Amino acid sequence: MESELKLTQNPLQTQVEVKVEVSDLEKAQRIYNGLQTDIQRHIIEEYIKPELTGDHLIKEFDRIIESEACQRLDWTALTNIVKKIINHKGALSKMCEINTLGFRSVYHQHFIQGIMTFKHPDWYGKPLESMCAEFVMRKWH
Repeated sequence: MESELKLTQNPLQTQVEVKVEVSDLEKAQRIYNGLQTDIQRHIIEEYIKPELTGDHLIKEFDRIIESEACQRLDWTALTNIVKKIINHKGALSKMCEINTLGFRSVYHQHFIQGIMTFKHPDWYGKPLESMCAEFVMRKWH
């Protein structure tokens, strides 16, 4: 029993694990550097840049939902950013994963099931407006 306890608390074991992770990163870097430049460019354009854009959209959502306009229950401040998130596959996936303000269920309710929480005569067939109003109400009301 004591030897097992010493093994799990061995600081060298932790160092070995960290070293393995670093070597994996180094290995990936070597593989990437060995690729032709057009393939590297393709990877950056198709995978890395869209990922960064998605992260930027999520940060923008977080900034706007905390804004004074949203605190005053002005849901229209969110419409542009929520629209961009919905149209960006990576950002939509991440927002559903982190599930800020119940994003997954609100999106599913409004865009998959077609059930709008907030109804207004001008919003007929416009789930985006109802969705944004729900986010603002969940956060600030």
